[in-house]
Amino acid sequence: MTHAFALVPLAVVIALAGAPARALDLTPTARVLAGLSTDPNEAGADKAGVLGGYTKKVAQLWDTFEKKIGVPMRAWAKTELTRTPGETIFYPFAGPDFPTVQLLYPDAGRYVLVALQKGGPPPDMSAMSKDRLNAYLRTFRSGWESFTLRGFYDTDDLKRDTGKGSLLDGITPALMAFAVRLGYTIDALEPMRIAATGPDLERHPGDRADLATWDSVRLTLKSADGRVVLLDYVFLDLSDQNLGKHDHERAWIEAMASQRVVTKAASHLMQKTFFSVIRTAILSRAPSLWQDETGIDYADLVAHFDVTLYGAFTAANKLFLKGIQRSLAQAYKTRKDDIRPLPFKVGYKKESGSCVQVAVRKAR
Repeated sequence: MTHAFALVPLAVVIALAGAPARALDLTPTARVLAGLSTDPNEAGADKAGVLGGYTKKVAQLWDTFEKKIGVPMRAWAKTELTRTPGETIFYPFAGPDFPTVQLLYPDAGRYVLVALQKGGPPPDMSAMSKDRLNAYLRTFRSGWESFTLRGFYDTDDLKRDTGKGSLLDGITPALMAFAVRLGYTIDALEPMRIAATGPDLERHPGDRADLATWDSVRLTLKSADGRVVLLDYVFLDLSDQNLGKHDHERAWIEAMASQRVVTKAASHLMQKTFFSVIRTAILSRAPSLWQDETGIDYADLVAHFDVTLYGAFTAANKLFLKGIQRSLAQAYKTRKDDIRPLPFKVGYKKESGSCVQVAVRKAR
């Protein structure tokens, strides 16, 4: 999302040069975006009226998401997934979809999301005019509505709303809003980058007033029970063309692929020849993978993992290549006696409904 997130004044957000943003500024802003607050001190007393209808609509949309997806997904994950408190969860092709990984793995200590949209700085709604704030919230609500009704963001919509010259500055505001809706407060927000010297992230040393500094971000969250949780969002091209040129990015992807992996609504990219680096990294390293039909091809998956099937699958969404995931369709046909129910919708609309595969690495 691009340019109406006016940067929060440095004297307010950053106590020392290079220091992260303080929770005092971030959580109230996130609560406004998430429809949890109409605090006139956050939006400006003269603009409080803009927030009334927005707050009501955004709250209704979140309630719909919780009823149809959040509550059943949360309950399902308790019985169907192996989870380790404090672990790292890696979510490639994620966009700003923090809810899915948090609902599946609520006790994780770090969530790492990767996609091709930029993060961006935090918004300063108090610095916006009434008209600009109204337009900003209208654009933000459009993406929020798309997600809460479908469980994922449309890539074209994200490009439109977060690209160069658009109203928003990136997907950071969506991450902030999701975080507070999921029960966290936001202790810090800082720009990050993949370190050139090792497979990890480091604080970006660039000018905080430069939008490019904020391409990737880290939100330091605090849960209701006092746990510190990291939410990392990394702006990165996961194609072979890019990863083949940048050894440090490839090393970082391989390190992340050693964690539990989640992916959905991923446009079948890892089934294509030019996404072999990330596919190979997950197949060779991940202890487990939670995916829908758009993840790794089933024939590749069963060579490395024991795979449990949920829901139903006969064919991919009609927008994608006919016959894609033929091996998965055959598995759902031949393994019908041990397919488990799926009580929530996931990913793209299909005639058969939703499906999920939970893959656990085979014992060596």
